[in-house]
Amino acid sequence: MEKLKVVSLFSGIGGFENGFDNSKMDYQLVFSSEIDKYAIQTYSYNFPVMNMYGDIKKINEKDIPNHDLLCGGFPCQSFSVAGKQKGFEDETRGTLFFDVIRILKEKKPKYLFLENVKNLISHDNGNTIKTILKNISECGYTFDITVINSNEAGVPQSRERTYIVGVLNKKTEKFEDDKRNSKITSIKHWANEEKLKTMNFFNKIIINKKSKYICDILEDNVNSKYYLNTDKVSDYLKLINISKLNNKKQRKIVKDLDLPREVHNDLDRQRRVYSIYGISPTLLARSDSPKIIFEENNTLKIRKLTPLETLKIQGFDEKFVNNVRSNGMSDTQLYKQAGNAVSPPVITQITNAIMEMLYE
Repeated sequence: MEKLKVVSLFSGIGGFENGFDNSKMDYQLVFSSEIDKYAIQTYSYNFPVMNMYGDIKKINEKDIPNHDLLCGGFPCQSFSVAGKQKGFEDETRGTLFFDVIRILKEKKPKYLFLENVKNLISHDNGNTIKTILKNISECGYTFDITVINSNEAGVPQSRERTYIVGVLNKKTEKFEDDKRNSKITSIKHWANEEKLKTMNFFNKIIINKKSKYICDILEDNVNSKYYLNTDKVSDYLKLINISKLNNKKQRKIVKDLDLPREVHNDLDRQRRVYSIYGISPTLLARSDSPKIIFEENNTLKIRKLTPLETLKIQGFDEKFVNNVRSNGMSDTQLYKQAGNAVSPPVITQITNAIMEMLYE
């Protein structure tokens, strides 16, 4: 069987590609697109950049190579709770979805695979996602949609994201209720009423991979700059009874304490300190990574996660992380890149399910 030709849009540091590398799909990357020069540098450590192009808005769809699968996490700031939620009114980001549509109309790849923030399904009272799904259906794609938490694929992070998979001219099925999200179920009821081209794909995917926890991905010999090592923090930690901290592995976010303002005067979220025996809250694209508490030489310590640890918390594999480690990208950029990335293990599991459709 020939390799599937893949076009990657809004490629970032290559979360989709890293997921593909660990899947059953034998693929050839024929085109990728990214505008952030630092993300492109990190991407280049792991993937060939001979097919890397810039702003997709400036590229004619006729010039994109023929391909079998189009993938991308189209920019989410326009739909994110953390962003300004302008949606399609945001001319620089929100309309990038329609660049996906113009490529689909011209090239008609067999498969479509998209990712976005969970809030995409709620934005503008559901009108945004309805516009997206109508356009996908009108392009001839039979689709399914769901929200998956990355922890379902075993990564030590709670990260809910919207996923859409489409297959060109596939036989349609009336949507069943979604097994993961009630809001998705209501969207599926609407899609049934609108007689859009739908299929039941995600309900068949049972991931349930063995979970990792924060303690499983921690680096050795971490630089002291990541520690909260002020006298106030040290004095505060001496008052904490170690035996009262959580030490049982739990597949959820486990907060051990909030640092008092007088000890660490920072934003509320940045004063939260998490157990290493739980999972991380959702990573954001900024340097204030989650803080953890742990025992070191019979002494309690608090530090934030390092940039490489945030990549591991996203599920990037050791080879990817080691390549990044050896290339000296700044902390600021790596925190941003990890927070913006897709979780590769989720991509792997969905891709494997797409591959199974090849043999149906």
